[in-house]
Amino acid sequence: MKKIILLTTGILLLSCSNEELAEDQNLIDDIELLSNENELNSDKESAQTTKDTDNDGINDEADADVDGDGTLDNGTDSDGDGINDLADVDTDNDGIEDNGTDIDEDGINDEYDDDIDGDGISNEEDEYQNLSDTDLSSTIQQKITAYINENHSGETITEVEIENQIIEVELSGNIELSFDLNGDFLATKAENDHDNDDNENDDNENEYSSLSSSNLSQAVQQKIADYISANYPNDSVTEVEIENQKIEVELSSGIELIFDLNGNFLRLDD
Repeated sequence: MKKIILLTTGILLLSCSNEELAEDQNLIDDIELLSNENELNSDKESAQTTKDTDNDGINDEADADVDGDGTLDNGTDSDGDGINDLADVDTDNDGIEDNGTDIDEDGINDEYDDDIDGDGISNEEDEYQNLSDTDLSSTIQQKITAYINENHSGETITEVEIENQIIEVELSGNIELSFDLNGDFLATKAENDHDNDDNENDDNENEYSSLSSSNLSQAVQQKIADYISANYPNDSVTEVEIENQKIEVELSSGIELIFDLNGNFLRLDD
């Protein structure tokens, strides 16, 4: 008796005898196994960087020739290394970094690198259990570890995430520390354990009435204060808000200034 086996993969198998059923079943099992493997591979690929149209190892934002046709279509490339000047950590190719930092030493400025540590996983998906799991240099790891030992002794690291040019380190005491890519401390954030207070606290946890009341490091506070003193000597700070990797400072005159997390002035708020 003929048996018709229809698989969801679209493959049609015909079995002409009962004796061949075992072989057909083995084939079905193999196909299902292959299908499962393809799904797993697809899941892995979804977490990996995919913004590289011409597959040259340079993500599209940093690539001077996005489609690989030999014609520059994304900015200029002074040293001809394929990375546009804005994203090139060494714009003149003299072996000295003159444009930002480059953790994985792939030539792409970390600000434009969608895989900052070069492990094949996009920054948005990259989380680690320890500093040693990351590709951060031993110097930066030691710098962060020394800060934690000095200021949070007895606490252990539970998670490390590198995102938006910031190294975020979670400690066992529900404390989150932020460091820049050089390992310099930026800010502390204490997590609230009470779920029913979350909504009330979320709105205000990053807002402060002055620089000194914020959790910004003394160096960052001083840098911002010096800028305000030099450019707005008659104004005082009325509000400080840390949001989206930016520091927003409102002055008594109503002017709002935007700084990065290192205290560098970026722009006036529109």
